[in-house]
Amino acid sequence: MSQPGVSNHLHSLEKRFGVVLLVRESRMVPTPAGECLARHAQRVVREISELEEDMAHYSAPYGRLVIGASTTPGEVLIPHVSAEFSTRYPDVELDVPIADTEKTIVALLEGEIEVAVVGRQVHDPRLRSRAIDQDELTLIVAASDDLSSSEVTPEDLRDRPVVMREEGSATRQAAEEALAAAGIVPRVAMELGSNGAVVGAVAEGAGIGVIPVRTLSSEQPVKRLHVQGLSFVRPFVLVVERNRKLSPSAEAFVSMCLGEEKEL
Repeated sequence: MSQPGVSNHLHSLEKRFGVVLLVRESRMVPTPAGECLARHAQRVVREISELEEDMAHYSAPYGRLVIGASTTPGEVLIPHVSAEFSTRYPDVELDVPIADTEKTIVALLEGEIEVAVVGRQVHDPRLRSRAIDQDELTLIVAASDDLSSSEVTPEDLRDRPVVMREEGSATRQAAEEALAAAGIVPRVAMELGSNGAVVGAVAEGAGIGVIPVRTLSSEQPVKRLHVQGLSFVRPFVLVVERNRKLSPSAEAFVSMCLGEEKEL
């Protein structure tokens, strides 16, 4: 509004209530009546905003929705989920930034995204979560490696260099936990920021790698290792803030991911 427009509205309010709202001197300050009106006005504005949010829940989802994903769910799960969501809700523009699990959870808590899909359970009282899928990891070596493609023992892996995902990655955490359960302390030779980079380094002979099975293809110059007593299964987890009211689009996304289980 222009300054004259603001002045006209203030004069109208003063006439309506029969009070003076501002002391008009070298610097305008509100009178006690003006301060009282401001408090009521702020409350009215908040209530109108809440009304608009509530009414939006009775309309079809539309607009921009930002969903954060950690690297592996972003590679193997989100493409299918996004395609299905866009088919169901064509009026929603879906934006999916991808980072490691720790950065994705930080983005959720800072309000940069509404929903997160990550590769491990997240224990934080500020958050609600539910597993919506599961992922299997596997050890890989270069196709030219002398380790047999048949099942090997944890002892065969000792002192072998390991190519790992970066710190903060759920794939890294799941790999370290599974290896520790088998009595293997990995000798990390390299840390890389994506599953594709791990495959590339392993193919060049940098060491043993750990990647999701769903990212492995027959065209890659690596082979899978089956290790006795070693299990690499971890969940894909949907996460939202406990006390945050989701937009209609985010609620639709969560409901679609949960299927029959409507509650997080």
